[in-house]
Amino acid sequence: MAITQEQIGRSLRFARESRKITQEEAAAVLRLQTSAISRMESGQRQVSTLELTLLAEFYGRPIEWFVTPTTETDTFDPIVTLFRAEPGLRSDVVKKQARRCLRLLSEGAKLRRLTGSSTEETSLPRYELPAPRSAGHAIAQGQQVAEQERRRLQLGQAPVRVPETMARQNIWTAALELPDEISGLFLRSPDFGMAILANRSQAPVRRRFSFAHEHGHALMDRDKFAMVSSVHNTKTRTEQRANAFAAAFLMPEDGVREFMYSLGKGRIVRREEAAVDAVTEEGIEGQMRRPSGSQKITYADAALLAWHFGVSYAAAVWRLRGLNLVNQEQAQALLEQTEDAHRYRRAVNALSNEEESIDKMHWHHELSWQILTLALEAWWREEISKDRLLEVGRLLDIDDETILDLAN
Repeated sequence: MAITQEQIGRSLRFARESRKITQEEAAAVLRLQTSAISRMESGQRQVSTLELTLLAEFYGRPIEWFVTPTTETDTFDPIVTLFRAEPGLRSDVVKKQARRCLRLLSEGAKLRRLTGSSTEETSLPRYELPAPRSAGHAIAQGQQVAEQERRRLQLGQAPVRVPETMARQNIWTAALELPDEISGLFLRSPDFGMAILANRSQAPVRRRFSFAHEHGHALMDRDKFAMVSSVHNTKTRTEQRANAFAAAFLMPEDGVREFMYSLGKGRIVRREEAAVDAVTEEGIEGQMRRPSGSQKITYADAALLAWHFGVSYAAAVWRLRGLNLVNQEQAQALLEQTEDAHRYRRAVNALSNEEESIDKMHWHHELSWQILTLALEAWWREEISKDRLLEVGRLLDIDDETILDLAN
């Protein structure tokens, strides 16, 4: 069924108002009169492909969202919204997984209410931010929110256990088999609250970054019922803002600088020193020079930074670049040494007898484990019947004998 001009207009208005953008601001992006935006939204004026592309980017939505037929009730179904927004999610396999995930989330929300373990959604603040005007503005917004969140959560400068942090704020987290071009999803529904899904096929450190990225959407884009982070929308301002949030949330500026200082790096090569003479009270001035090359950040330094904060090597390099600890040329050279960095990290793990534990750190926050824990707790409190417990077990693909054995 072809979409009408009126339907595109309604979608444009919904997208604009959801972002708290005025018609005047939208008109400025297109260099048109405000009346032109009003006529577009009422279906009285046709929207050109270029105009739709610019508005889609400004509103932080993929262009497909505006040109796929829908009904008003679809807006409140996160899965319908996802399928409209991202072509990669339309395969039967992904749809089946997504529907099963929704059933689990709905069941989990009921069990949370029964056990009294849910917290109020208001425990997670909502940041009402203006639409970013540029990539620089988007990055600044994301970093500012990350700094405020770390202070609010009293995280200091230490690495963050991301799923645990989100779970404390009543956000569901899970890993889902998704197409390679999709890193994560954010969902919100009156039925289950908020959920963040990361691509299971990603490496643990990349999946961790995806969790933090979607956490940024939960804080800054909660007016939307569903968001997809994929290769198709990486250049939108909202995605750039969420990326900046994730980098600053996982790798706080002071924490990064402190870690690099511990390696003897990141300091000024030539520094002016001054003191006062105790007798004459005259000034004493001099220069301190560090040995040539001593402050050069190597791939080994970046690999250790990535290991310390539990992020990918590339994420660590880009964070160093963002903090001006390396310049563009140095960052590119470090990225070209990615394989060397990975070999170095494996050697460090072997020598220290430490295993890569990111996956193990998250296992108890897989959605199935969360719901199993809630179901057993409800059973022990006599809040659910044996039949209900078995029903939850079957939903989790656990046979009756096993779940009864766990319950007794």
